[in-house]
Amino acid sequence: MDLNNIPFSVVEYLRDHSGYQCGYCKSPDTNYSHGMWAHRMNVLSYRHLIHRGWRRSGKYLYKPTMGKTCCPQYTIIRCDAENFQLSKSQKKVLKRMHAFLSNGAKEKTSDTGKSEGELCLSMEQVECPFEPKGSIANTSDILMKDLTKASSGSVEKKSTPPSSAQNSHKPSNSRPNPPPPVANEQSKAGATPGVGQDPSKPLCKKAKILRMERRAAKLKASGVTPNILTSPKKTSNEPKSLEDFINSPLPEHPAHKLEFRLVPVSFKDTEFSKTFPEAFELFRKYQMSVHKDPPEECDEKSFKNFLVDGPLSPYKGAGSPPKGFGPFHYQYWLDGELIAVGVLDILPGCVSSVYFYYDPKYSFLSLGTYSSLREIALTQELKGNSELHWLYYMGFYIHSCPKMRYKKQYTPSYLLCPETYRWVPIEECLPKLDVSKYSRLYDSYVRKEVLDINKVPCLYNSEKIFYGELRFLTGSKEMDEVTEYLNFVGEEAANTMLLAIIH
Repeated sequence: MDLNNIPFSVVEYLRDHSGYQCGYCKSPDTNYSHGMWAHRMNVLSYRHLIHRGWRRSGKYLYKPTMGKTCCPQYTIIRCDAENFQLSKSQKKVLKRMHAFLSNGAKEKTSDTGKSEGELCLSMEQVECPFEPKGSIANTSDILMKDLTKASSGSVEKKSTPPSSAQNSHKPSNSRPNPPPPVANEQSKAGATPGVGQDPSKPLCKKAKILRMERRAAKLKASGVTPNILTSPKKTSNEPKSLEDFINSPLPEHPAHKLEFRLVPVSFKDTEFSKTFPEAFELFRKYQMSVHKDPPEECDEKSFKNFLVDGPLSPYKGAGSPPKGFGPFHYQYWLDGELIAVGVLDILPGCVSSVYFYYDPKYSFLSLGTYSSLREIALTQELKGNSELHWLYYMGFYIHSCPKMRYKKQYTPSYLLCPETYRWVPIEECLPKLDVSKYSRLYDSYVRKEVLDINKVPCLYNSEKIFYGELRFLTGSKEMDEVTEYLNFVGEEAANTMLLAIIH
């Protein structure tokens, strides 16, 4: 039977308990994880695995051994689309992008000459022993410029009385100088007191309103009834949403044009095949510049293994977004040039960020942070009228690695308890992680799962068979391995996958 025709996911469990080099603390043999090789993975299986702390790098799936590894990696989820809250630094990133698109403005965020995005993204570490780390995002605090208040109205100058100069050198216990004399009628006549705005002239309007009015006039002249000025206004206490920032109107002739394309990862897709050479060259440039990888490690084969040849099977049908579920490349095109790519897995009810790479010459735009905000906005868009509670996953959170703590700045965010598999608000987790790098995050008692290895679906001789049957027929001695596999993947995921048993 052809594996590609099996509706179940097909995995091989790799029972290797040896340590390997940690990409975070650089220890040579203290990083431990459990692994699986996915021959085929349906989108539902992978969503269940994420909820058990698994992530993927190409076709390799891995789950850190939390109580043993040197740098525990907590699965982090952010965040449900309706409740996402922008921070001040994130708003600054969105405003910087808007200014760049509007008039070409470039703002440096550090006196070192490196931008915030470049500084943060160069800190990314390796998450998996075989491949580079997954999602990149940065939310480092941005240095704020001093604001100088301009005075409104003129100030009348008053001459210093003769006694002032004589008293300027008096000791500190002397009495203060008397107040200056009242101005005479002539000086009063010469003064021009402020009277405020000329009531005969119309009120001044903001540039944004003027642009909207010009646009409305053009639409009206072309026979289209404009409605851009009749949208309900936000109350003064209602903050701008992510959608508001992203959809802020640009001037009539902006300096730059930024387009986004969600492209299925498949050479059968015309758009993906057409843009593959540009995507690969951009990946190569990013890896060598930001991660300092040697050229021989950034060849086309490495790119395909890491970000193209994955195990996820696309699905398009009832309940799926217009382009379906599966792996996608979210491409950023600036004035016709590909400048960034976000590698995403779109699963039922969630978007999982796999990796992000960009052209280093645009690091002043903080593209790491901007991409995360764009992907959250995409999650909001994909949700549409779906009844599913759509969420955004950003990979692992490593509290013991200060360079990785930026992820907690996306709110609301949650960590997965490694013992109970319950999601816990990160604010409740941080005090525990400050004390111990590994901690049970969910305090309440949870009844232990009762898992029956006899009911684990397996693949044996190209046929589906439950492990209890297999053990009876063949005398299989993989009980310890199957028990470990079931405990780590959980019952929901196990019921949608076939465990390949090879004798």
